[in-house]
Formats: sequence, structure tokens, C-alpha cells
Amino acid sequence: MAENVCFIRRAGVIEDGRAQLDLKATDNSFDWTWFISAPATGKEMLAIAMAAISTDRQVIAVIQDPVASFAQVNRLFLVK
Repeated sequence: MAENVCFIRRAGVIEDGRAQLDLKATDNSFDWTWFISAPATGKEMLAIAMAAISTDRQVIAVIQDPVASFAQVNRLFLVK
């Protein structure tokens, strides 16, 4: 599991209610990659993602496997 400060450019909801997030690590450890929220936190992560996109902020994402597409994001925080 890794904690990364990330840029976010797109976010949405998939059919099972989880948030889908397009993230890029600020330290370039991974380029633009799609990730999926944990099942119980889709709405909350989508709200954080939309806040970050609309205010041009970054997020801190705790990701199970940041080099794998569609890996699960367990926690997401808005960064000032």
C-alpha cells in the first residue's frame, strides 16, 4: 500500500456505486491511471474528487497497488 500526493483530472461513478478516479502522482511514480474507490466510500471519494477538480487542488491517495490500473483507493484526502 502506498500514500501518494496526486493530481486528479477526472472522476465519476461506475455501475456498482464506486468512484472511478484518474490520478497522476506528483513525484511521477505513476502517470495518469484509473483507480477505483473502496466499495463503502464511493460517494465520499467522489465528493472529495469533485472538490479537488473544481478548486484545482491535489489529493493524497492511499492506494493498494499504485502501479496497477484500477487498483483500489482506500483513503482520499484533499490537499491545500
